[in-house]
Formats: sequence, C-alpha cells, structure tokens
Amino acid sequence: MEQKRNERLPGAIALLIVVFTCVIALVGGRIIVGATRRNAYDYKSVSIPSNLALEVVDDGFIYYDGSSIAAVTTEAKVKWSYLIGKNADFDVTEYGVAGWTGDSLTLIDLSNGTTTFSGSMETDILSARIGEKYTAVLLGPEHDSTIVLMERGGRRVNSITLTSQTVIDYGFFSKGSLLWVMSLDSSGTVPSCTINTYRPGKERVGMIHDNEQLVYGVVFQSSYFCCPGDTYLKVYDYTGSEDKSKRKLVYGWYMAALDAADDPMMAFVPNDQFDSRDGMRDLRMIRANLDQQVRLPYGCQSLIARGNRVYGFSTEGYVVIAEQGKSLVSAYRLPMQFEKIYGVTANSYAVLGNGSTIYMLYLA
Repeated sequence: MEQKRNERLPGAIALLIVVFTCVIALVGGRIIVGATRRNAYDYKSVSIPSNLALEVVDDGFIYYDGSSIAAVTTEAKVKWSYLIGKNADFDVTEYGVAGWTGDSLTLIDLSNGTTTFSGSMETDILSARIGEKYTAVLLGPEHDSTIVLMERGGRRVNSITLTSQTVIDYGFFSKGSLLWVMSLDSSGTVPSCTINTYRPGKERVGMIHDNEQLVYGVVFQSSYFCCPGDTYLKVYDYTGSEDKSKRKLVYGWYMAALDAADDPMMAFVPNDQFDSRDGMRDLRMIRANLDQQVRLPYGCQSLIARGNRVYGFSTEGYVVIAEQGKSLVSAYRLPMQFEKIYGVTANSYAVLGNGSTIYMLYLA
C-alpha cells in the first residue's frame, strides 16, 4: 500500500509542477502584455482634404484649408472654424490667431474662435503676431517696411518705419511689454543683422549690433534675451547691454530647435549634421544653467524642443526622447508611417502628417 502511494507521489508532484508552470506563464504573459500596452503609443487621426498650412498649439493644431482657419484638439475634434476666404495666411501664439489676406486683418480668440478685431490696413500685410498686450502687424513692402502696433481691441499705438532694412523676425518679450525686431541691414558694404527693442507707444529703447559674429536667432529669458550666433550665445538686457559673464561658446554648433516658452530649451547640433542625409546624432541641450550633450541612437531628420525634453524623429520610423538632466536617451518605434513632423503639443502629443491624414500621437 505504501509502495503504491510512493509511486503516485511523483506523478502528483509532476502535475503540480505543470500547473504551477502554467500559472507562472499566464501571470508572466499578463505582465508582459500589460507592459507592452502601457508602452504602446495611443494615437488618433483626422483627415484634412486640403491642408495649406498647419501650426501646433498647446492642445492640438490650427490649420488653413483654402477658405477657413480651424482648430483641432488632440482628441481629433474640431474646436472651432472661421471662414476667412482665399489666399489667406495666419500666425498663432498662445494669445490668439492672426489671419490676413491682402490688406485685411482678422484677430481670432484661440479658445473659442470668436473675432476680437477685423479691419483693413493701408498696404498689404506681410505678417502679424498677437502678444499678451499688443498685436504687431508688418506691412509691405518687404524692404523699407513698417510695423504697426495695436492694442487688443484694434486701437493703434504707434508705427515703426524700418528704413533700408528687411525684417527677418519679430515678437514680444518681458510679459508683452517690449517688442523686438530682427532685421537685415543692406545699406552698408557688408549686410548685417540688427536687433532693435521698442516699448510700444515710445521710441526705441535698445539695439544689438554684433560685430563679432553672425547672429541668427533670438531666445527669451524673462526680461533678458539671448542671441545665438556662429561663435557665441550672448545674453543681453532690453537696452542691448551684454552680460558677458553669461556668454557661452557654441562654435561648431547650430541651434536646430527652440521651445517657444520663456526660459526655453535650446537644441544644438554640430554644423555638419544639420540637414545632413545621415541625420542629427549629437545633441547639445542648453537651458538656463544646463549645458548637456547626449548621443542619439538614431539619426534624426527633425528635432522638436518642448519643456525639458527634445524629441527627435528618424527616417527609420523612431522617436527618440532626450530629457534635461538625464544621460539615458529613450527610443521607440512609431506605429504609423509619416511624411512630415509638425510639432509636439504641451500635453506631449506629436502632430504628424501622412498625405491628407494628421496623426495626434501621445508620447509617454
């Protein structure tokens, strides 16, 4: 009897082992599947038959289809639509949408699509930008142009005539109380860039003319702004006086991406990697006191700086994520084909395009 019991015992143990193994496999399988689901990117898509222009905003994107300007959320829902007409253009900031066609200007509330101003200017509009307190409108011609400053309701504050200059870029800083204008001066023997600062309603309050290098951008840091050039990153106050203690050497590096926020992340890459066929692999992140270099696992054709991260998109279908203060760079294969990268929203959605389809892809 005891012998038969001993013979049955190994069989029972074997059965228990099989059952235990199956349970472990099942639990392990659930853990693996669960981890995969958590890491898989969630995305939504929307079809836009005619996409003539698109700009990413904090919670989605704004686009123009040839007749209307519309806002779409990251949930792929149309938030609002405004009929503006043919041959229009627009500019988006966190304070609103400026749309124009010919000499007609329309200012639109970003949250609900209502019109805050609609009227005509004296000449054709080249561009317009809405700030926290004022709106700047650049009027033609492209050379010897004029910038008109208006209050939010449309009342004109003053006009700035830029004689013998071509405006490259402009905007507001210091909580919207100051205007900066970067222009190309071609009146001399050698063309040069100049950055002027203005207080709306008053005369010019400062000027930057860098004789040491070619300046190609403006970055804001509260009441200060810094200018990347081909040799240095220099920091100035609103009068144009440089703080030389904050000067940083960036020779051999080019700023490939910039966040639009105050005290933004700046993404630099080696000059020979920018626009190269092999993509950008070496990344230098500069923000406030941070100056960090990392190596990207894939060559990226596009970089997006957002918050404390830099997102890189490769032709192999990967997104790489470099984060401030971290040496490890994450890389994930994207679940769709895309032809164009428009940007990344404030809530970490990448806006990608493939033909008439726009994808909103959540980046964990």
